[in-house]
Amino acid sequence: MSPAKFEALSASLLARKGDAAPSIVVPVGAPPRRALAPRDIRPAPPEPPPFACEPRLPDNTEKLRRVVVSITHEDLERLCIVAIKKGLTRQDILRGALQDYFRKLSEEFPHPCACVEAGHCHSGAAC
Repeated sequence: MSPAKFEALSASLLARKGDAAPSIVVPVGAPPRRALAPRDIRPAPPEPPPFACEPRLPDNTEKLRRVVVSITHEDLERLCIVAIKKGLTRQDILRGALQDYFRKLSEEFPHPCACVEAGHCHSGAAC
């Protein structure tokens, strides 16, 4: 049997808390870093394709609110496929669909309703 590669555990190998130091047997070096491309050489991100109904950002840059919508697995797959093919996010597609629905709903009312279509009433009167 060959002699052991490692020394037996003894008090000389132990360190007090806070006194520990890296081993000098195997020097530890930082892994080499990849060279980063300068900012002016990077290609510009592609322009997003136009969407039938661009998501409307609030005029006062109000924080977007979150809602939870339960959909089937099949609908989620369809949403993901459309998002990839259109180059949009799922959120953008859902926001656009909601805006289209509100616009359609507003047209069904006897009088046009800016509250439903635009999200706020300009007249100040009840719709």
